[in-house]
Amino acid sequence: MSQTSTIGPPSQRQHRFADECVIGQVFHCPPIYNLIFSCVSPGTLVRIGLSCHAAYIASRDFSQRAFNIHCHLSRFIVKPLAFRSLQARTGTLITGSNVLQFLDRTFYPEADMDLYVHPGHTREVLDFIVEREGYRFKPHSRQRLDYREIVPHEWDGTQDRGKPLHYRIKGIKSVFSFEKHGPECPLKIQIIECAASPFDTIINFHSTCVMNFITFDAAYSLYPVATFEERNTLQVWRERPFHDLTVVNKYSERGFTWFSTLTASTFSQVSSFHASEDRTVGDRYTWKVALNIQGVDLRPPMNSSSSIFQCDPVIYNGWSLLERDEGIITVYNPIESTLFRYNYSTANAILQFELCWFMLRPCLRGHMLPPSNDPLEKERRPWFINSVLQVLLW
Repeated sequence: MSQTSTIGPPSQRQHRFADECVIGQVFHCPPIYNLIFSCVSPGTLVRIGLSCHAAYIASRDFSQRAFNIHCHLSRFIVKPLAFRSLQARTGTLITGSNVLQFLDRTFYPEADMDLYVHPGHTREVLDFIVEREGYRFKPHSRQRLDYREIVPHEWDGTQDRGKPLHYRIKGIKSVFSFEKHGPECPLKIQIIECAASPFDTIINFHSTCVMNFITFDAAYSLYPVATFEERNTLQVWRERPFHDLTVVNKYSERGFTWFSTLTASTFSQVSSFHASEDRTVGDRYTWKVALNIQGVDLRPPMNSSSSIFQCDPVIYNGWSLLERDEGIITVYNPIESTLFRYNYSTANAILQFELCWFMLRPCLRGHMLPPSNDPLEKERRPWFINSVLQVLLW
């Protein structure tokens, strides 16, 4: 009996340690943990990585390959480093279903790539897609055959910011379509010239599941829990007629449940939409995937009179979702001034006041730079970048 009693406990301990060893072996074997991680949601991947050191190393290794931006871009872009340097220089954002595929680790064969461009950078992006990537311009019936006759090289940021042309999506000035032959089918890129900013257009998309974007240094999802964990999407675009179910059917086929509004019975189920809260890009509700920027050329100074500005301006924007007329709308205040190179948005009333006061001070002191027709004077005009960022970060 005494021998039996002394043998029993070690045998149980050996069994327990054997189980731990098996688990450890799983997270040390890439073929196994790749198969496991490929089937779980982003949230589950994070939670597994927090369970132990081996799981953390394995999840980090998987994530580096799963969210390989150069691999993702390679379907449409031959020179990913040059393209990402263009993004850093111009603040161009990739968005739409292309980014949804990247973050969801899925593939839509019919999807194209959408690039959203700040005012004043459109021509540079168009030239890159044609001259460096070999795409051909495919004008629609109301466009000239040569995009260079539509978009000039020069942009005058010293003049009042223009209003958008009529388009179905708020904030879009014009759309340019490009195409080239791919290995299996034609590859299509759409370049969207924004009236105010790419972010202004993105938060007016049809619903929340496509409110994701890729900058030169990171990928962002504004509603990650709703989109990737719960597979829900909330309609915020009211321009499309209610009887047009094209978009609803499209994303229903992709596995999303469509909410046209937040009723009292569904509010508790969809709190991940964070309605009525002031949001900012990069806040605690945002999912950010940092990208490797080795080899990416960061933005140079805009001119000798302006300070260095190497982050993407999208991170200094804010918004809120509010109920209005039995639906949900995006609410924010635009920040547009010839003092700033880029346009911004905020849902914070105090922040808006601070920015308005900053813009008024030069006028009150008589230091406001008047509009000028001198090209050299425009070239040397200082952009108050650091000042606006200090206010936005306050």
